[in-house]
Amino acid sequence: MVAAQEQEPKTRAEEIELARNQKVATLWPEREDPLVIRANRLLDRGLLEGIQSGEGNNGWQFLLSGTRDAQGQTFGIGYRRADLFHDALTARATVRGTLRGAFMADGDAELKGLRRSPDTFVVFHTKYEHSPRMDYYGLGSDSSEQERTLYKLNTFSGDVRAGYRFTRSFNAGVDFIGGHVHTGPTSDDSVPSIETIFNATTAPGLFDDTSFIGWGGFAGFDTRDVPRGPRRGGFYGINFNRFVDLAGGRYTHRQLELEGQQFIPYFNETRVVAIFARARFAYTGRDDRVVPFYFLPTLGGNFDLRGFNNYRFHDNNAFSATVEHRWYVFTGLEMAVFLDGGETVPETGSVAFSGLKYSGGIGFRARIQDAVVLRFDVARSREGFRWIWSMSDISLRRF
Repeated sequence: MVAAQEQEPKTRAEEIELARNQKVATLWPEREDPLVIRANRLLDRGLLEGIQSGEGNNGWQFLLSGTRDAQGQTFGIGYRRADLFHDALTARATVRGTLRGAFMADGDAELKGLRRSPDTFVVFHTKYEHSPRMDYYGLGSDSSEQERTLYKLNTFSGDVRAGYRFTRSFNAGVDFIGGHVHTGPTSDDSVPSIETIFNATTAPGLFDDTSFIGWGGFAGFDTRDVPRGPRRGGFYGINFNRFVDLAGGRYTHRQLELEGQQFIPYFNETRVVAIFARARFAYTGRDDRVVPFYFLPTLGGNFDLRGFNNYRFHDNNAFSATVEHRWYVFTGLEMAVFLDGGETVPETGSVAFSGLKYSGGIGFRARIQDAVVLRFDVARSREGFRWIWSMSDISLRRF
């Protein structure tokens, strides 16, 4: 009561001054900083949720990733809406490219809650990619670094994925795929084109355009706290696909992928031990068929055997494992040390620990809303150092 009485005008002059101040406040209301206004709009459009999922905010997006590895820095734009038809449909379209000539355009749509069930989902996706600088070193784990070549890869594909979330952690479904693949020569001042060293025997399917359809299924058990850079929980999944060559059947084959991730936190989740294991198999089941080299499992790059170049090893079977220790530095930044191991083999029975390739290194992880939005790794292998800049954590779920 005393404070209220002290604020009341006691003289005519004070009454006039109070009236003047009230009029100014009415005519010139408080203004927010334009940057604050823009930030609030992004928050209203689901920016934070988009960061955690990796899909971005609703509306227009600026993109810095998405093309295949080794094609150069990506720049692009996209548009996404997750609230169409009363949140029943999510749609997104993007266009991206690099200064090295790579290009990608894709679009996807997800039907959520099909037939009034919130646990069903149907995803439609179509994509065109032009990748003019794909690396190929030959088949097998004994391929030579000196035989590095380049080739052009153009793909057009579409797929429909339908599934059901049985629990919050477990989902499974089916996949239907179709597309066309074109490979061709390319040029570079320092790296030869693929046909100067390899042929259709050492690079099966080289320059032989392929149209295919396929189908398969997947299942995943995911208890991770966030999809991008988890600190606890795990993921265990299986993915199977059969590809049918529509032009004679020579390249008809099957692919099977098994993946496991486990995250073990301690010291109040400021330290995390992350363990990754992955196995990929590509096989035909018949002697008169062959898996095209561009469909073969590979090792090397930004996600496994990081000390080796992108697509360094190709073969019918690939096995890899990683142990990574991560620790808190300060809010928004953590560091990591890691050790990768892996091997590619023509037959599953020919795996030998003596043939394993190793790489290790140190890295930095930038986080927003608990999600890793930027990763910088320095990796070392017997073939030298690699500097990796990526907007995806290695915990990225591939299916």
